[in-house]
Amino acid sequence: MPETGSALEQFEWAVELDTTWLYEEYLATDLKVFIDNYWKRNHLSGYWFSYIRPQRLYIGNAFCHLLFPKEDQLFLLLEKARKDGLQVTMTFSYIREFMLERMKILLNRLEAWCEKNESILEIQVNDWAMAEMIKEKSLLIPVLGILLNKRRKDPRLHYKLETMTQTGAEAGGKFLEENSLNAGFYREYLEKEYGIARFEWESCGYDMAFPVGKNSLHLPFYQTNTSQYCTLYAKCTTGERGKQKLVKQCPGFCKDYAFLYPDHLKMVGRYNSLFAMDSRIFEDDPGSGSGIENEVGMKTGIKEMFQKWKTAGADRLVVNLL
Repeated sequence: MPETGSALEQFEWAVELDTTWLYEEYLATDLKVFIDNYWKRNHLSGYWFSYIRPQRLYIGNAFCHLLFPKEDQLFLLLEKARKDGLQVTMTFSYIREFMLERMKILLNRLEAWCEKNESILEIQVNDWAMAEMIKEKSLLIPVLGILLNKRRKDPRLHYKLETMTQTGAEAGGKFLEENSLNAGFYREYLEKEYGIARFEWESCGYDMAFPVGKNSLHLPFYQTNTSQYCTLYAKCTTGERGKQKLVKQCPGFCKDYAFLYPDHLKMVGRYNSLFAMDSRIFEDDPGSGSGIENEVGMKTGIKEMFQKWKTAGADRLVVNLL
C-alpha cells in the first residue's frame, strides 16, 4: 500500500457487488483473493488500482431489481462482510407495486439482523417509496441514490459543449457543476423528512461542485439511461430490442451479452441500462499534472485529480467495473 496520507488513503474505498456472479464469487472466495481476481479480471493488475483494499461493500443493483441478491444469499453476504471487517451499503433499485410488501418484510429482517449484530446498514435509496419505508428504522441509514440524484450525463458532452452555449450557459461546461443538491433548502428537507445526509454521485467526465455533507463518488462508469423494460432481454428473447416488456424473471443474459457502441463514446449497454466510462483515471496524464509516476504507479495528474475530488467534498470512492 502507498504511504499514509497518500492520494488513495484520503478516501474510504468501496467496491460494488451488483450482479449474481459477483455475489457468488465473493461468497466462495477469501476477500484478498476476491479483490486480487477483481483487478486481474479487469486487466488492472499492477496498475495503481490494484493497491486498493476496500473498507466497504455496496451490495445490490441500483438499476435492475432482478440483480438484487436472493434473500438467503443476501444474509450470507452480510455475514461474510461482517467477518471480513467490511461495512455495507445496501443498494436498492426502483420499487414496483408488486415489490412493496416483499420489501417491507425484507427491511424488517435487515433491521433485526442489525439489532442482533449491533451494527447499522446504509441503504442506498433509489425510489421515494423506499425512503418512506425506512424513515422509522434507526439502524437502516438512508443515502440518496444515483437514480434520485439527477444531473446531465452524456459521453458526447465534450464535443457538444459549443452548441450547448446557445442556451445562454457559460462556455466550458461550468453550468454543469451544480444540481438540485447544491440548494441548501433541498438538503435540509431531505435530512429533516427522511434522515438523508449522504449523497451518491458518479464521476461523469466533468468537474462537479459537491454540496456540504457526505458525498460518495462512483467511478469509472456512470449510468446515462435506465429502463424498467429491458432492451437486452427483448433482444435476446425476440431478436428485436424494441419489443420490451416488464421482466419479472430473467436467466441473466447480461452475464454474457451487452450492447456495444462506437469506441469514441466509451459506452456499453449492460442489463437494462446504458453506461459510459469516465476514462480520466486511466489516462497517463489527464491534463492537470505532468504525468510522472509516483511510488505506486499513479501518475501525478491522476493524483491531483483525486486531490481535487477531496477538496470538492468527496470522502468515499466507490469502484464499479461492470
